[in-house]
Amino acid sequence: MKKQVLRSMLIMLCIICGLPAIAQTFNNDAASVTFPLNGNITDDAVAAPDGAFTTTSVATGANIPYDASKKDGDITYAAFKPSDKGSATNDENAVEFKVVPSKGITFTATKVSANIIRFGTDGGQMAVRVRNAEGEEVTLATGIKPRRNGKTGDMSEFEYDVPASLATQKGFSLLVNIYDNSGKQYGLNNVVITGTVNGSKQEVARYTFAATCNPAEGGTVSQNPAGTEFDADTEIKLSAKKNFGYSFVNWTDDKGNVLGTEDDLNVVLTKNMEVEANFQKLNTYSLDVTVNAPGKDYMVSATPAATVVDGKNMYEEGTKVTLTASSNKIVTFNSWSNGETSAELTFDMTENHAVAANYSAVDFIAGWDFVLKGNNGRKADFAAEDNDADALVLRDADGNTIGWLDKSQSSGGYEGKWAAVNWNTEGLGKYYWQTMVNASAFTNVKVSSSMVYNYNAYTKYDVEYSLNGEAWTKLGTFVLEGAKNWKTEEFPLPADANNQPAVYIRWIADKTSDIQGATSNNDGIGISEIFITGTAKVIDDGKAPVLVESVPTNNAENVSANGSIILTFDEKVKLANDNVTATLDGKELTPAVSGKTVSFQYKALEYDKEYTFSLPANSISDLTNNKMAESVSITFKTKTRPVIAKAMYDFIVPTDGSLQEAFAAAAKRSDNTKRYRIFIKNGNYVLPASTTATKHSDNGKDYPDPTTYLNSPNISIIGESRDGVVITNTVPNEEWDNGYGMANVLEGIGRGDVLSLQKNATGTYFQDLTMKSAMGDAKGRDIVLNDQSNKTVCKNVCLWAYQDTYVSNNNKSRFYFEGGVLRGNTDFLCGKGDVYYNKVDLQVCNTGYIAVPSLPTKYGYIFKDCTIKAEKKGIDGNFTLGRPWGKGTPIALFIDTKMEAQPSAIGWNEMSGGWPARFAEYNSQTAKGSQIDLSGRKKTFGDGHANNPVLSKDEADFYTISNVMGDGDDWDPTALTEQASAPQNVLLSEGKLTWDDSQYVLLWAVCKDGKVVCLSTENHYDNADSTSKWSVRAANEMGGLGEAAEAKNTSAVKEINSGKAVAAVAYYNMDGTRVSESCRGQVIKVTTMTDGTVETVKIMK
Repeated sequence: MKKQVLRSMLIMLCIICGLPAIAQTFNNDAASVTFPLNGNITDDAVAAPDGAFTTTSVATGANIPYDASKKDGDITYAAFKPSDKGSATNDENAVEFKVVPSKGITFTATKVSANIIRFGTDGGQMAVRVRNAEGEEVTLATGIKPRRNGKTGDMSEFEYDVPASLATQKGFSLLVNIYDNSGKQYGLNNVVITGTVNGSKQEVARYTFAATCNPAEGGTVSQNPAGTEFDADTEIKLSAKKNFGYSFVNWTDDKGNVLGTEDDLNVVLTKNMEVEANFQKLNTYSLDVTVNAPGKDYMVSATPAATVVDGKNMYEEGTKVTLTASSNKIVTFNSWSNGETSAELTFDMTENHAVAANYSAVDFIAGWDFVLKGNNGRKADFAAEDNDADALVLRDADGNTIGWLDKSQSSGGYEGKWAAVNWNTEGLGKYYWQTMVNASAFTNVKVSSSMVYNYNAYTKYDVEYSLNGEAWTKLGTFVLEGAKNWKTEEFPLPADANNQPAVYIRWIADKTSDIQGATSNNDGIGISEIFITGTAKVIDDGKAPVLVESVPTNNAENVSANGSIILTFDEKVKLANDNVTATLDGKELTPAVSGKTVSFQYKALEYDKEYTFSLPANSISDLTNNKMAESVSITFKTKTRPVIAKAMYDFIVPTDGSLQEAFAAAAKRSDNTKRYRIFIKNGNYVLPASTTATKHSDNGKDYPDPTTYLNSPNISIIGESRDGVVITNTVPNEEWDNGYGMANVLEGIGRGDVLSLQKNATGTYFQDLTMKSAMGDAKGRDIVLNDQSNKTVCKNVCLWAYQDTYVSNNNKSRFYFEGGVLRGNTDFLCGKGDVYYNKVDLQVCNTGYIAVPSLPTKYGYIFKDCTIKAEKKGIDGNFTLGRPWGKGTPIALFIDTKMEAQPSAIGWNEMSGGWPARFAEYNSQTAKGSQIDLSGRKKTFGDGHANNPVLSKDEADFYTISNVMGDGDDWDPTALTEQASAPQNVLLSEGKLTWDDSQYVLLWAVCKDGKVVCLSTENHYDNADSTSKWSVRAANEMGGLGEAAEAKNTSAVKEINSGKAVAAVAYYNMDGTRVSESCRGQVIKVTTMTDGTVETVKIMK
């Protein structure tokens, strides 16, 4: 203490007296440098004592880039992802932590330490090396196995002593090598270098340094050590890396002098320096490769891989590209479209190229090649007709299914093949692979597959089949001889499997066989290349299809005036001939066939009227031409509708003001018991953030509140068109690490929402618009609609976000969706209350979870007649329907779902130890109408809570709109969404549009070339030119606009009166469709005379 006081006094005396300052001196003082790595590598290191070090930096090797912020427990790590397996000693796989002592100081490192972890893998290792700038290097440890996230065991940190021989005056580096794996994340945190410092600090000149790219988009420059100011004579290592479409030229200084032409450059600072890496733009060309069915896109690979630019595969000029077409047991490469038959085809990229690969196939039922990722119930990679629902599951005898260790191409494979590896730790042989295929169109069925073991596994596996999933017969046995040795077997099925609609096959351990392999808790059995083949042969059962259900049912009431009549049969059907038509009260309807259903669309029926649908006998047959001999007749009655008083919209955006002004006007109205209707013209609308209110971020800062709030009842928000009206919000353009990666600072429910319906905003009605979060994908929870109200209706609405897109936020409420699109990835439909999703498109944009309900009002989330779609490749078969947000309360039921994209065979997922009251499905079908096997769906959740994942028909039939939404008070949201029929007899004559009046219409929208130009309560428009395309739409009571009716020019209808003899009379409505003589309204009467002439007259009936 006395020395420090004396030193301070001497320094002050020198300053006062103008004497030279005493140099800062260290006498083997303790020193340390800490690199926090709290999710990133950019935070400043903390060095002590002050003045001992001039430079601290972090640099990553070429194979080990920083990847993401990852959290485990209370620690946030900087995660690195190796692109190459590397080694324990190559710098390309090392993260380097460098410290440079101040001039005159000797730093002697004594210890190095860090927190370490592996994310999502038990593979890969770490090594620790140290070196000084004088050239001495020591390896302190290799083969370090970091702890895996979420688990105990292995090493969670390292600490090693450093030999004193590495004392340095020039620089010391700690190098952590991550090696022996690639494509997985490895984390470092709190990296500390400790030691001692000795000597007197010499005052040296300091110089600034900057390295840039010219042009900026030409490439990147890495710098070691990092920083912008350094001591004189500091050596800085630079490395230039070009971007695609550019070549590196040279390094120049600020005067244009060339410093070097190699990618790497070392400079020694003797002055302030600015160094520029110069790049030259190259010509680039596209290579368009098409893989024709039955081949798959991934069966053709390109070397080198292309760079994707604006969706095109691009290469730099002069690149030599080799395309390689692969084959398997069932699908074989034949030729390229240019006539070449070699599996390899080479291009010199001096121009754009396009080529197609042609494939052929043997008769197959289903196949799994395991090339693409998928491990939680895997949809067949190859599937014949009626087998697009086939899936491979890993299950136990009780039907519980689990995921397996994915060893697909992206995961590096397993002992030389793309594979599935059991890897469970609940006991060897407990879980086995099983699938079910549809062999109804095949005989001579065979199953070929390959198996291998490593670690612990039984050495014999039986391949068995069953026709009911209960009684099993052995087909043959795999006898596995030695670890890591793949064995392929093919076993024929007996004749009783021929033409069977359900054939089960499983690969199950013979538990009397030996257990071999290296000791491990994991079941190391693997399977690959499963191909189920047969001889295509359809058997005619001689039975005609049977009608099992119709919508509407016979004698139904309260049927919509616009809709479809849907007939469902007991097997797949087709039209018996090309001329099949049905009639509805004499008007012809055109059929549309999909799998087991035939539908007939109708429009503009009268309200409160009885109609009869008729389909003639012998109109429908099965796929082997057995015709249904009976005719079909269905009588039903349309809804009774109240007369609607004509009224205009209360606010038109943007004509009357902005969207936020419309919301404010609705909130200020004196009588909120009356509906307030807002109409929004096509356009993009950005809701501004608040200028007064703020939201607090978990990063500790406050930001302007980006949410718009509605708290007034009975408001209709109507768009001109769903895709034409896009509403978004304004969020901060700032991100931070929230422990799960980089996210928007206002991510989270109740923080960054676009629109919040508060408790009093009951009866809100949306139609024909899109609401979209401004955060962007994968930026945290980006809520579009946070609904705390009751009886909200969304008709043909698109909600577009990534996580928590829609939040139903009241467990005493009911919400209704009809049509439209709900888009997202993670938990994108979540929350409380009862929600009925009717005929909604569920658009999955990644491999996440759709429904995450919590506390229901009574029934939870009901999905009826919805369609699940994938936004891109790689999603089909790799997402789940949902997961439980709560313990024993969540309900999600999918009824009559068309799964254009199918979830994994397990169907559902876990969430925080919760379990559902019921997660289940009924009649889930593929895009082609094949029934999806639900036997592999998840049956237990949490710590063993049972779940029945399959609804019976009686259960499914109960969940109607009237039962779920109308419970307690008969609320009928379909009465609100019922669209006004398209206007009748829309005629254009001499600049005037006219159409029939209707007592069920609020107002009409007149459209010019598809765009609304006038809103009117009168059934005419007097300013129509003759060159544009005119149409009229009618609004229902809520204000929603229905289908447009195009105007007919009356000059095209010739009215004549003739006295010639009549041969035949036909009637047509104004769009040219033939109708019966009893049809009412304005029709065209076409009379054919005996002399062959035709007379046409427009009449009103």
